[in-house]
Amino acid sequence: MQTQITATVVDGVIKPDQPLSLPNNTRVQVTVEPTEDWRVKMREGLEGMRRLIEEQPMRSGGLRYTRDELHERS
Repeated sequence: MQTQITATVVDGVIKPDQPLSLPNNTRVQVTVEPTEDWRVKMREGLEGMRRLIEEQPMRSGGLRYTRDELHERS
């Protein structure tokens, strides 16, 4: 019986996302292949942030202090 599942690696241990229908102490052959989901989501999120920054830059219009004003000592 061949089954394909998704799992998460936690502290070096592979934890299946759902229970397996195998008895305890069953030996299995495991092939590990990382999913690309998190990379795609991260890339899309970063691209969205870049577009937002380019379309709507934030400028506070506040005062710009000189170095002496920032480090003024009484």
